[in-house]
Amino acid sequence: MIRGNFQPIGDALAPCVLGTVHIPSIGIGDMNILFLIDTGADTSLIGDFDAFRMVRDFGVDLTDLPIGTPSEGIGGVVATRTAMSTLTVDDFTRNLRIDILEPSSETHFSVPSLLGRDVLSHFALFVEERTRKVLLLEPAEADALGLE
Repeated sequence: MIRGNFQPIGDALAPCVLGTVHIPSIGIGDMNILFLIDTGADTSLIGDFDAFRMVRDFGVDLTDLPIGTPSEGIGGVVATRTAMSTLTVDDFTRNLRIDILEPSSETHFSVPSLLGRDVLSHFALFVEERTRKVLLLEPAEADALGLE
């Protein structure tokens, strides 16, 4: 079971989990990232604030990475870069290609890092806003609840 909670994202509280990303091709060992749970995102994404942290803290030149799939959402279409990564959230670890938004400014960040269905599909997701709890249950844990 992965436990998360509601965290401030912009002007609201939103369901999140803390994960660690490892991208050896660009010199990132373990970088902790707060991921917004996004059931509308096909894939997980590193948002512009965390991309800025990669540049600032690890000296990453994002332009050295291949161009990724454009990120399309309510705010429009945004260019990305892509890299192979290892994502770890609690005991769950998955190798995946992750898109990274290029930061446009160090003062205005618009897109949080997103945990998409490429990861969420491995779990039963429970979001309980009243108590501000988020649970990602493994299949056996979800089956034991008998919700069928």
